Amino acid sequence: MRKYPATLVRVFEHKLEAGADTDEDIPFDKADLQRATDELDIDVRQVLEIPSAYSSTRALPDDITEHGYVDIEPDESTEGETYLFVKD
Repeated sequence: MRKYPATLVRVFEHKLEAGADTDEDIPFDKADLQRATDELDIDVRQVLEIPSAYSSTRALPDDITEHGYVDIEPDESTEGETYLFVKD
């Protein structure tokens, strides 16, 4: 699996393991992305490039879309660089 999809899948898996409600949008941030790239031993220059690359331009990996998530959007309800896995 390529770097960006693998990273997003790992972040999503961590959120599910932590008890995220799959009926809601799921937030994640830079620390979540960094943890995933570290665990996967993936070198990404700027981890925040990953959600930016998927915001309305790329389809999410199947491991995420099978749960009904269709996009990544910035979480405007928080300060800082937080994103959401967004449901249809």
